[in-house]
Amino acid sequence: MTDKVILVTPPDDILIDGIRILLVDLNSEQTQLISDALNRLTGDTTIISYMWNSKDNIDWLLDKKLKSQLIIFNADSENEIIVGYMAAQKNSHYFGILRSLTAANNCAIYNTDQIHNLLENVINQNG
Repeated sequence: MTDKVILVTPPDDILIDGIRILLVDLNSEQTQLISDALNRLTGDTTIISYMWNSKDNIDWLLDKKLKSQLIIFNADSENEIIVGYMAAQKNSHYFGILRSLTAANNCAIYNTDQIHNLLENVINQNG
């Protein structure tokens, strides 16, 4: 496991250095897959996980989107505007089915191994 995984939820933020990932409107099963992948990481990288759900402040989400090296969102979220916006981000990947937006983003996540590989790639690019 990596040295530190810091979970940040609205309205908070954190000012230390680390790899920042934004988790958008995930369900409990998806959150568990992320947790499992984080537990498999080795090294001394600090991972800052911003966790947003549809009941939280949208301004906070937009700010954290700008700060994050990786975005993982739930394509099955009821908030279709957020799903469309997140699908358009170049560093985003998703759980679920994007329906009509698959032309904008074909980076679906199916298992813990994919998440682990995504995290390793982000760490190697930014670490």
